[in-house]
Amino acid sequence: MRWLSNNFHSLLIADWEDEYTVFQPDSGKTHFLNRMSMQMLSFLDQHPASSAEVCSYLSREFERETNQNFQDSIEKILYHFDALGLIRKEN
Repeated sequence: MRWLSNNFHSLLIADWEDEYTVFQPDSGKTHFLNRMSMQMLSFLDQHPASSAEVCSYLSREFERETNQNFQDSIEKILYHFDALGLIRKEN
């Protein structure tokens, strides 16, 4: 299974020094994201990826060790973003 962004181009994004407000016109909702979450959305817009690939990318970008807690957190965020309609699964 791979994840990919869902209408990333339609999002209205404001950068507030490593924090972001993201207005999603499809739902009419505004989301508040940290830098890592924004990087995740941007990455999935350019590269549909598996959970493991997303973890690997973020661990490199943020110089973090990829351990089970980190992987579990990223997986949880991916499913949350899916529920919000920001990303979707592709088989």
